[in-house]
Amino acid sequence: MHPSEMPLIPISGRTRLYGFIGDPVAYARTPQNLNPLFAAAQKDALMIALHVHANSFEQSIPNLMALGNLDGIVITMPFKDRIIPFLDTISESARAVNAVNAAKRLPDGTWHGDIFDGAGLVGAARGIGLAIQGMKVGLIGSGGAGSAIAYALADAGVGSITITDLNMKRAEALSLHLNAHGTHAQAGPIALDGLDLLINATPIGMNPDDDVPIDIAGLSARTAVIDIVPKPDTRFSQKAKAIGCRFTDGAAMVSAQAEAIFSFFSAS
Repeated sequence: MHPSEMPLIPISGRTRLYGFIGDPVAYARTPQNLNPLFAAAQKDALMIALHVHANSFEQSIPNLMALGNLDGIVITMPFKDRIIPFLDTISESARAVNAVNAAKRLPDGTWHGDIFDGAGLVGAARGIGLAIQGMKVGLIGSGGAGSAIAYALADAGVGSITITDLNMKRAEALSLHLNAHGTHAQAGPIALDGLDLLINATPIGMNPDDDVPIDIAGLSARTAVIDIVPKPDTRFSQKAKAIGCRFTDGAAMVSAQAEAIFSFFSAS
């Protein structure tokens, strides 16, 4: 039986809780992906979406993490860097990109965080038949998610990455790190001609009135497009599909990283 077809574990006073936190959480897909995995493993656990407002995150998160039956959290925008001061330890990968998207309570009561955005993006790309090695990639956004994605692409053997961001100093810093690790990267405007893959790693598209993150005039059907926003039919996705681009969205990325996050939560 496929995990998605498994009946959920009955909820009781012994059920361990996991939270999905973000602002907003209306388009959360992680609970739908993780709860069937908990059920398939006969794990008495449940993940629910928790809307933590951005203007009260620092006040709310210590109370949330103090709950005695909360064993882990998945963190989405805009909290992937803001969660770090509340964790006792983070992985080397999370430290490198200054972002965490999953944290768990260890047996000694301390909290440990890690980042899985890059693994999810690479999995989503392979899910639509893309071979990452040697690809010419344009990356929009160099924040926590964008940085994790860039490092994962580098590990997968991407040919080159051009990074653009409203904060170009941040994009330049990321490109310097990638070059130091042997991946050809540059910060600046993305030339769409000849591009193999274009990735939106920003939250642009979450709000109903959001337009595309960059001008995509000149984008052709030869370029695959991935939008990490976990919301169907953003303007970016609509325009990419209309052009005929091979496309996948944030839901596929979340699904691809669900197994890794489940393993992270399940390991002691």
